[in-house]
Amino acid sequence: MQGYSLQDLSDRSGNTISKQDLSRLEKGEIQPNSSILALLSKALNVPLDYFFRETSVTLENIEFRKLQKLPVKEQERIKSLTREYLERYLELENILGIDVELPFSLRAFPIIDSKDIEKAALEMREKVLKIGLDPIYNIIELLEENHIKVYWVNANPSFSGMSTIVGSKIGVIVLNDHQDIPLVRKRFTVLHELGHLYLNCETFSEREAEKICDAFAGAMLLPGNKLWEYFGGKRSKIFIKELKLLKEYYGISLSALMYRAKELGLISDSYFRDFMSKYNYLYREQEKEGYVGEEISNRFLQLLIRAVAQEIISTSKAASLNNQKLAEFRDKVLDIAAK
Repeated sequence: MQGYSLQDLSDRSGNTISKQDLSRLEKGEIQPNSSILALLSKALNVPLDYFFRETSVTLENIEFRKLQKLPVKEQERIKSLTREYLERYLELENILGIDVELPFSLRAFPIIDSKDIEKAALEMREKVLKIGLDPIYNIIELLEENHIKVYWVNANPSFSGMSTIVGSKIGVIVLNDHQDIPLVRKRFTVLHELGHLYLNCETFSEREAEKICDAFAGAMLLPGNKLWEYFGGKRSKIFIKELKLLKEYYGISLSALMYRAKELGLISDSYFRDFMSKYNYLYREQEKEGYVGEEISNRFLQLLIRAVAQEIISTSKAASLNNQKLAEFRDKVLDIAAK
């Protein structure tokens, strides 16, 4: 999770634990005593009870979005951070007895052609998430409320996101929170990863499946009949101002908007190519502007506070699950409303 080598960790421990002993600890050849655990806890910046957690998570069917550009060490860091977060989250839900069943079957919606992508997005909106054709203002909160775990990690901007499955029934999406990635791009990515969890693309190549999930994300952000309504039919001219107004309302990037218009037959392929040529040197840098929504979920923290308030877990246990020291948790999280 920290991205350390064994030598890095040995150095962080003040060389109290040698690289060789750390290797033997990893392999289970020796057992750590309390002082060694205390040193590791401090060097790795994790609470002591991290080493005694009973919940263990295995990530299955990992789908990476541009992760292949990252060094293996960084890939493993991202996966390890995800596992650690899920271990805390799932332990909390288990303590509270919360059902984690998804409102849809994983990778069950069959895709044969582009019409199926539109159908899949419409079904996800209307039957699964029950939001109709309205803009989605907080995708993260919406997915969390429907038992899809979303975890933010800060990584190299060449990584956008990934999806994975836990226990063959829990859907997980990981997003890069890097400041250089526009919010509209992050929104697109989370819905792209939702596509990986929802759609059955097994008859397509990996590259084709990525394009299908891109199209699904665009359809989720802006339903086809709405875009037809706004454009008033096929167009030979589009002003950037109207695109920016749609971007502001639906939280969709300018490029995704035009790709959506092309796929729906509202503009020609040549018009789209001309726009994208201009986009790359005129409008790409403007994608950080124009949409001021917020993508955040407080579900984990809400469940944590509830567990403390109902005296299901102790305050110290809650602090540990939130990766905080007890005093910090009490000061920053707990504040009794009335006595």
